[in-house]
Amino acid sequence: MLLPGESPRSQGLDQEHVTRLSEVDWPLPPILVRRSDMRVIDGMHRLLAAFLRGDEVIQVEFFEGSSEDAFLRAVEANIAHGLPLSQTDRRAAAARIIASHPEMSDRAIARASGLGAKAIASIRHRSTDVVPQLNARIGRDGRIRPLNSIEGRRRAAEVLAQNPDASLREVARLAGISPATVSDVRRRLKAGELPAAVRPHGGAEHQAAPGDETSPADPGALALTASAQPRRRERITRPVQADPAVLLEKLLRDPSLRLKEEGRHLLQLLRSNASAEWSGLTAAVPPHCGPLVGSLARQYAATWLEFAQYLEDRDRSMSHQDVG
Repeated sequence: MLLPGESPRSQGLDQEHVTRLSEVDWPLPPILVRRSDMRVIDGMHRLLAAFLRGDEVIQVEFFEGSSEDAFLRAVEANIAHGLPLSQTDRRAAAARIIASHPEMSDRAIARASGLGAKAIASIRHRSTDVVPQLNARIGRDGRIRPLNSIEGRRRAAEVLAQNPDASLREVARLAGISPATVSDVRRRLKAGELPAAVRPHGGAEHQAAPGDETSPADPGALALTASAQPRRRERITRPVQADPAVLLEKLLRDPSLRLKEEGRHLLQLLRSNASAEWSGLTAAVPPHCGPLVGSLARQYAATWLEFAQYLEDRDRSMSHQDVG
């Protein structure tokens, strides 16, 4: 069922390493496989070793993501354990990651490829003709740091004006900001406000990066939406959020969810989030895994946010149809 995936090793597999692995008596560590096409991201040496031993099955950890993300994960895995990558392979892998993930910071790519941040900066500098220059970078901690947050919000507003149905993640990728910020921009535009909040004295709520000479309240920004209104200054009272446990219990009793496979899968995901003991989980994460776990947590949070936005847009559309 398994197929070989793209490897960062230019010299191919090391047969001696395969032989050494096949001679061990204990179970081999799980290999990493992309679920969508069953291609091995990390663990071809272990797979061949298991074949030589006559094993019929092998433990697998599944990966969900694009081919570009799969290659990035393969490089990270080969840096963390197993047969080390050569310096040439690391530099080639770093160049490819820069091209496929230009939003990643130099330090984040350095950590993934096993090189120094200065080496990554040099590789990025030589590839500026083919790599898009974004206004934000994702650091080693997984956080998106815009080089100019006001400009990113403007770009998001322009993308939303041209394609109102674009997903949060797609707009975030084009604008170089986080999906959460895109959601805030979309909310502001629907309310007739500017993409970025303006303080009473005219300053932006999010300060622009040094060298940005354009005020967030200039005519170009005001033209982003024809219905722009001054920011409401009255205090907004947010509704009290219901207890998540009560909401989950209500959903668990709903037969329209329990009787469908997709519904049961959704309930399982919701239940897993509700039962997580976050204080204990944070203590269980070793320091060297913190950046990776944090990055995954933010990506999953963005996915949930996009899912919630889709539901809100769908329900709003259905309400308009009922009124019509």
